[in-house]
Amino acid sequence: MTVYFTSDNHYFHENIIRYCSRPFVDSAQMNEHMLENWNSRVEENDVGVFVGDISAGLKGRIEELRELIRRMNGKKILIRGNHDHQQDQWYIDSGFIAVYDYLNLGGVALSHYPLKSLSDKKFDESALGDFLHIVHGHVHEKGPNYDRHFNVAADRNNYKPHHWHDVIPEWLRTPFKENLNILLMNTLCKNYTLD
Repeated sequence: MTVYFTSDNHYFHENIIRYCSRPFVDSAQMNEHMLENWNSRVEENDVGVFVGDISAGLKGRIEELRELIRRMNGKKILIRGNHDHQQDQWYIDSGFIAVYDYLNLGGVALSHYPLKSLSDKKFDESALGDFLHIVHGHVHEKGPNYDRHFNVAADRNNYKPHHWHDVIPEWLRTPFKENLNILLMNTLCKNYTLD
């Protein structure tokens, strides 16, 4: 089992193609392309962490989103973003194993927003706990990562999920692994070993 991260897929969002100059004719093509990228990397026993904004601009296509989520490989965890408006139970019923506003796994904070954006929102960063590194999305533009941050936005990796070795610094991998294994044990009642 391994872990992959992504964010800001914005499935079904026609306008994101224009806003971010995505190379797709429409959201149907974009959705299928990102789904193919996901399923070509993520296997059924892998964990996929969506760090917010799995969709946007649904315009009544909620059941289509549910079907798309069910077609995705892996055990999926959602860290809510500013466009994730459904109730937690809706995401669980659609195929996610857990939904969080943010999460801290062994000093690795998972938040849709980078720390700078959290500060702008008057967010109490102490809610993230003691962290040494933050995995986030929200910022679609390509460019360098902020200090102690890794941005997993889909636009920044050719619409492919990031392998956890690319996202988590080597010196934090052991505590991250241990804490993720505890979360999976508590959520799925099954012991996993992270590669």
